[in-house]
Amino acid sequence: MEFLDEFYAGVPTLGAPAIQHDFAASYQLTAWALFLVPMLLSLVVEPLIFLRADRWPRRWLVCGSVFAMAGSAWLAAWAPSIYVLAAAVSLSFVATGVATSLAEATLVDASPDNRERAMTRWTLVGWAGDLAAPALIAGLAAAAISWRGAYAIAGGVIALWALAMTRGRFPAPSTSPDEDSPGLLASLGTAVRAPGLLLWLFGLTLCDLLDEILVVFASLYLRDLGVGPVARSAALAAFVIGGIAGLVAIERWLDRIRPLRLLVLTGAACAVLYLAWIAAATTPWLSMILMAGVGATAAPLWPLASAQAYSALPGRSGAVQAVNHLFMPVALCLPWFLGWLADHAGPSAALVALTAEPIGLAVIALYWSRRGGRQQPDQISP
Repeated sequence: MEFLDEFYAGVPTLGAPAIQHDFAASYQLTAWALFLVPMLLSLVVEPLIFLRADRWPRRWLVCGSVFAMAGSAWLAAWAPSIYVLAAAVSLSFVATGVATSLAEATLVDASPDNRERAMTRWTLVGWAGDLAAPALIAGLAAAAISWRGAYAIAGGVIALWALAMTRGRFPAPSTSPDEDSPGLLASLGTAVRAPGLLLWLFGLTLCDLLDEILVVFASLYLRDLGVGPVARSAALAAFVIGGIAGLVAIERWLDRIRPLRLLVLTGAACAVLYLAWIAAATTPWLSMILMAGVGATAAPLWPLASAQAYSALPGRSGAVQAVNHLFMPVALCLPWFLGWLADHAGPSAALVALTAEPIGLAVIALYWSRRGGRQQPDQISP
């Protein structure tokens, strides 16, 4: 699913110049069509679908969303105007968000006693998808395939995947959609009050820092220090390789170390290694080694924290995803804030601010472990 998400999202990003040229659209209209309108629509529509996901069969929602991704890709390939393209991209944003999030939630529901391992494996496959999708898109660009052709190919690949998914097994809904079921707002209110859920979802929002944001700011920081493009690329490649190695290792450590303790240890280690990398960034070989360590300790933070969020509301993974959308404005503001900080206090200050992720999650895990960890009821009714 992560591969499909990255593949689909990469097509408009790569083809934006040609799209603007073909439709003779302004920069502002192109940005509205490809990014702003789709993001606003997904922000409103997706939580409503997630709340229904605990009552409706997941097979319909997940497979139907993947089919919608394919249909929107074909609509985009045919689009006669920028407005039709905006409608297609908006549909794709909602469909990919629903398909990816509910596929993740369904995987966790299928492993209620082993959420950390399930999320670790999901994240590992996601990292592989993050590498494979851009490579495929770059291959299409190298073959001089137009953005319309890329959308058409994406639609075909996604449709085949949707057909394959229809043969998979999906758990039954956790609640029945009968007349006695509370409304969506009531269900959302119940979910928000689940002990620890908001705390862990806030922690998940911090996980955006040592990810794409780190890649962008680290590249700029190394450039400003005079580090050449080869050394910069090597350091960032080490981060990815270290992340994959860390996810493989963390799955084995889950058999010996409690998840909350593991989250404290990895968060603390990540903060130390990351600050050491900032100090030694101009030494290429040391930069690579330390950045690999940062990746190895940062990558497990998200799956471990995600498992805790799902544990806060067992049996209602759709509601967890719905509440998680409440933090999307915070996630959207983080890059802006860090950019403002870099402009006013320097890029090194912005880089140091990224330690909020490992330190914040370590503190949350330590606090939650002292409260008894997962001492939650087995089921919280909607």
